[in-house]
Amino acid sequence: MAELQERTFIAIKPDGVQRGIIGEIIKRFETKGFKLVGMKMLQASEDLLMQHYMDLKDRPFFPSLVNYMSSGPVVAMVWEGKGVVKTGRVMLGETNPADSKPGTIRGDFCIDVSK
Repeated sequence: MAELQERTFIAIKPDGVQRGIIGEIIKRFETKGFKLVGMKMLQASEDLLMQHYMDLKDRPFFPSLVNYMSSGPVVAMVWEGKGVVKTGRVMLGETNPADSKPGTIRGDFCIDVSK
């Protein structure tokens, strides 16, 4: 019987696309042994973003989040592999880059919590 593979959604935000770090982020997931099963660069509409971030709609930063995420292209990816959800979170680091350890994606690349 084949082992079930988890899938997770990872998005590279507009500043990551602008800064040219798409390849580095893909490399980290591939090096970890995960398989990229879907990827699309798109300009996300406000409607799509409002649906995607619906769980955050009551938070004070919600309007600025939607505005920022619609400000430029994003790279939407689906990664597959054993433990990809939990391991992906560890690889990304804490939401606040100041709390993220060096070696994590946010620890190495993020400048501000909003970007």
